[in-house]
Amino acid sequence: MRTQYVATIPLDAARLAEDLEESASLRYSEAYSDYLLGGPWKNCMLWAAGGESGDGVMTNYAHDQPATFTEYGKQVPYLQELITNTVDLARLNFVRLVVISNSVIIPHRDLLELGEVPEEVRNAHRLHIPLVTNEHAFFSEGNTVYRMREGEVWFLDASRIHSVASLSGSPRVHLIFDFVDQPGHKPLVSLEPEGRGTGIPADRVVARPRLPDSDRADLMRLAAVLTMDNFSEVFTIVIKKHFRYDGGANFIWDTMIALARGCQDPAVLPHTLERHRYYMLERSA
Repeated sequence: MRTQYVATIPLDAARLAEDLEESASLRYSEAYSDYLLGGPWKNCMLWAAGGESGDGVMTNYAHDQPATFTEYGKQVPYLQELITNTVDLARLNFVRLVVISNSVIIPHRDLLELGEVPEEVRNAHRLHIPLVTNEHAFFSEGNTVYRMREGEVWFLDASRIHSVASLSGSPRVHLIFDFVDQPGHKPLVSLEPEGRGTGIPADRVVARPRLPDSDRADLMRLAAVLTMDNFSEVFTIVIKKHFRYDGGANFIWDTMIALARGCQDPAVLPHTLERHRYYMLERSA
């Protein structure tokens, strides 16, 4: 399912605050933090195949068992109600409460590692509901940068190249849903679409100025200092530049590969190419 805004849910601020306060005491997994540069990817499993909170790694759950609320999901009644009233539980595989701040996510494609999971129980559709966000939290798909607002329901085409930036110390908190693909059922969400058309609404797209040639040249000069010791820092600079300026299609990976080819550390180029393969092309569970 392509990326698209569906509708907005009026959130109960008081009940949400109670649940988020309660959730702070739960054990969060940092699985998939290798996709982030800056801070950890903190996620708490509220609903899962087999009903176990588990370690947060999608391939490590009992996919042959029915999905249901975990022990953590049962401790946040408002979020439990929100989940139950919003989506088709019959096809719901996972729901995670995810918190990030002061971080960027490496451009990647999801679902690549799920090839060995049987198709009838494999994650196929993803949905986001932002619970807490701010003007410095961004998504990007391809070369389009956009914002999701609190209470909005979005389908995300996780098979396409996407990235995230949380350029603030304020936490960005989302519910992330994963569904199996079983045609013929009722709609995945119980909300009536708001009729703004398909895809990303124009008023959610961030208008970025064209990347100046001088800035592009300055970035390329980072090749002179790029080493394995500062690879993550340089990568972070390039990703942040993408969220502020339009550098063109494939800007982030093309820039990092060009920098790797021009640097003096012989380990950087094979490392960059291997990371590109892992995040963009193929990876095992």
